Amino acid sequence: MAAPREAPAPHDLAAGVVVIQDDGILAVYEKGRWGLPKGGSEPGEFFFETASREAEEETGVPVEVQSLAFTSEIRGPDRRIYLQRFYHATPTEDVEPAPSDPDDEIEEAAYLPLSELGTTLTYRPRVEPLREWLRDRKPRHYTYDLTSEPSHVDE
Repeated sequence: MAAPREAPAPHDLAAGVVVIQDDGILAVYEKGRWGLPKGGSEPGEFFFETASREAEEETGVPVEVQSLAFTSEIRGPDRRIYLQRFYHATPTEDVEPAPSDPDDEIEEAAYLPLSELGTTLTYRPRVEPLREWLRDRKPRHYTYDLTSEPSHVDE
């Protein structure tokens, strides 16, 4: 008789956006660091719908999703698996970013200069895929094991 299998680690599903305007990227400040707008999927929601909803909630900028930018699977230090899809999106209105997050987690939203990628925005599972996507605009899949790899770029 086979030994019982250990229950799989829980998976968290989320989606976010990559919005480029002039020489800036739409970003949010939460929990002491800058990141891309993203959030958890709600039951029955497609990933692109999650991405669009979260962008507007977290930044106040309504967007239209254009195409997939990248997907990341991340094993966090807590051993949970996070599946996150990021979509290239464009603003549908010319508005200044301002958080309207119902969860009250976002402290600030702004367009950060792309030149600050790796210094202000430093989370490896965002920076590395984003740099490659900006180079050739081809969607890719990435896997990160943050139990044994650094979580931030070192620049």
